[in-house]
Amino acid sequence: MNGGDPLSGPRDGALRVTLAGWTVALDVEDDALAGPLQRVFGAFLAPDAVASDARLVMRNPPGPIAPPTVQELPRLEPGDSGTLRVEGAGYSAVLSPDRCHADVIGSGRYPVENVIKVMLASALAKRGGLLIHGVGLVHEGRAALFVGHSGAGKSTLGGLWREAGGTVLADELVAVWPVEGGGWRAAGTPWNVPVQTAEAALVAVGTLGWDSASRWEAQGAGEVARVLLLNALLPEPTPAGRGALVGAAGRVLSSAETARLVFSRDASAAHVVRARLDAVGRP
Repeated sequence: MNGGDPLSGPRDGALRVTLAGWTVALDVEDDALAGPLQRVFGAFLAPDAVASDARLVMRNPPGPIAPPTVQELPRLEPGDSGTLRVEGAGYSAVLSPDRCHADVIGSGRYPVENVIKVMLASALAKRGGLLIHGVGLVHEGRAALFVGHSGAGKSTLGGLWREAGGTVLADELVAVWPVEGGGWRAAGTPWNVPVQTAEAALVAVGTLGWDSASRWEAQGAGEVARVLLLNALLPEPTPAGRGALVGAAGRVLSSAETARLVFSRDASAAHVVRARLDAVGRP
């Protein structure tokens, strides 16, 4: 994982990661990053037979940079000739017009992770999909995605689902995309969930609320869309990019049941979700 020509193919030994069917090769100058990146992406390493769809090259900055005390969302700005600039605390990157190549200047694992999130969101957008900040729960191959503001209960719900023996796709970033013939799929990502789970059919999208008794309530697609869009990563900060994001959100919500899960911090939350996933979309 030493430095080299950014225009050449990835060298032997470059870490290759597959997320939601998209594979990126990581070519990092700092050999000390190999261990931390293996820990983050270890469950998502690409099989040898899978070709890379994209490449990220990261070089060390010319001088030492103090690590940020708080991780912030990257700032995106359209560049020349269709490129995209990604700026964050202590790092900067330029993505190629097709978003399949990123040149990064920075140190530590956070620049790699943050730029990969932007590249993954771009790859999903090409497929008509979205990268969503939420929690994805799976039961017998069927998934429900819940979104909400900070403190709404996403991580708590994920923990309750695990305690009940359920499978959590992710409780930070969930990838969703349409499939040929109709319907949507959902897949997990490495952040906060150190294991890879099988992708699942996305059948429900909802918001969250607290109460002493858990219940599943019908909620209009418009209300769910408002919260969903606030939690969708925008990979293209242009009017066309925003339009594509809104369009994708509308299509996923027209395909899935929309709801509001009101839940308490006990096993009843998992019982309510499991019962609905057993029923939704079945004849």
